[in-house]
Amino acid sequence: MVDFCVGVVIAAAGSGSRLGGSIPKQYQKIFDKPLLLYAIEEFNKITYIKKIALVVDNLEKVKAILQEFGLENAHKIFLVKGELTRHRSIRAGLQELQKNDDELRVVIIHDGVRPIIPESLVKDLVISADQHGAAGAIRPLVSTVLRLSNDNILEESLDRSIHVASETPQAFQLTVIVAAYNKCLEEDLDTGTECLQLALKYCGIRAKLIQGSEDLWKVTYKKDLYTAQASIREKKIDVCVISEEKISAASLLVDSLSNHVSTVKRVINITDSDHCSTEKKQATFNTVVLFHEHEIQDQHLVDFSTMLDLDRQGLIIHVIDNANVDGMQSMSVYNLHRSGRTMAHHYEKLHKGVVVIHCITNNEDQRLVDLVTSLILADSTTFSGQTLFI
Repeated sequence: MVDFCVGVVIAAAGSGSRLGGSIPKQYQKIFDKPLLLYAIEEFNKITYIKKIALVVDNLEKVKAILQEFGLENAHKIFLVKGELTRHRSIRAGLQELQKNDDELRVVIIHDGVRPIIPESLVKDLVISADQHGAAGAIRPLVSTVLRLSNDNILEESLDRSIHVASETPQAFQLTVIVAAYNKCLEEDLDTGTECLQLALKYCGIRAKLIQGSEDLWKVTYKKDLYTAQASIREKKIDVCVISEEKISAASLLVDSLSNHVSTVKRVINITDSDHCSTEKKQATFNTVVLFHEHEIQDQHLVDFSTMLDLDRQGLIIHVIDNANVDGMQSMSVYNLHRSGRTMAHHYEKLHKGVVVIHCITNNEDQRLVDLVTSLILADSTTFSGQTLFI
C-alpha cells in the first residue's frame, strides 16, 4: 500500500532524430492520440500521484494537446520547458516538483515515449524506492553487448547473464535524486542518461532492480510505432467467448487469446438466465465471439447485448457451424453477405464491427482459431461487414 505522496517527472523534450521525419516521436499519433498522452493519462489516474512535471520542448503545442483531450484543467499536471539534454530536462522537472510542495516523498522518472505503464509495477517501484532510496525497472538483454576501443576494435564481450537493460519508470526518494543532481558534474548533465547511476555515484544508493514486463520498450525508431500501436490495441481488448461446452474450438480460442488481449473469458450456456445475470454483473466486454449451430440464434443476440461495453470500439464475431447442414449448398452467398452487411450497419451505433464466419468443413479448429485471433487483433473496423467461409 502506498500511503504517502508521489510525484512524477515525464521527460518528453527530445527531438526524436533517430525516428526520422519532421515530427518528434512524442507527438506521433497512435489511434489519433499523441504518444506522450498515454503516459500522462496512466499516471494521472493513480490516486497517490499528486503532481506531474511534464517536461516538453514546446509548451504551447502541449498546452493545445492537453486542451484537445480534456486535460487542460488537470490539477496534477505542470508543464516545464525542456533543456538541451535528458539529465538537464529531468533536473528542471525535479525543480518544478519542489515548488510549493513539501509533501512529496518519492518521485517517479519516466520517458514520455514509453506508452505502456503497468500500474502494479509502478506501485512496486514506489514502495521499493521508499525502502531502498531508489528502484528501477529492468529487462533481460536480447543481444550481446560489446565494449569497443576508440578505433572500433573489440575490447571485450560482456556476460549477458550478469547484465540487464535499464528501463523506465524508475523511482527515487525525492531527497536522494535531488541531492544527486545537485552534486553531479556538468559532464554528467551533458552526456549521461542513467538516473540510477547518479544516485549510486553521488549518494551511495544501490537501487533495487525489479523485473519488468516486455511492454516497457521505448519508441526510438519508426518500426517501434507499429509495435506501440499493436501493444496499445491489445491492452484495449476485452474478449468474451460464448459457446456450448462441447465446442472445442472455443477452448482453443481462449488459449490463443490469453497472451494477446487484456482479458478473455469464456461463458458456457449463455441462455441460462441465472448464469448470464452473474456474468453481466462481473464484467463487460468490447469484443464478443459467439459460436452457433447452423444459424444465429436470436436469443443469443438478446442475452449478450448487456455484456457489451458500448463506450469502446470492438468486434462481434459470429461463428456458425454449417459443416453438417445439407441445405448450406443451396444458400446464396450474396444473401449471406448482405445479411452480414446489414448486421454490421446495425451495430455501428454501438461502436462495434461485425464479422460472420461460416464453417463449412470439419476438423478446421486451428485454422478457425487463427482466423478469429487475427480478426480480433486487427482494427475492428477493417473487416466489419465481411462474411467469411472456412
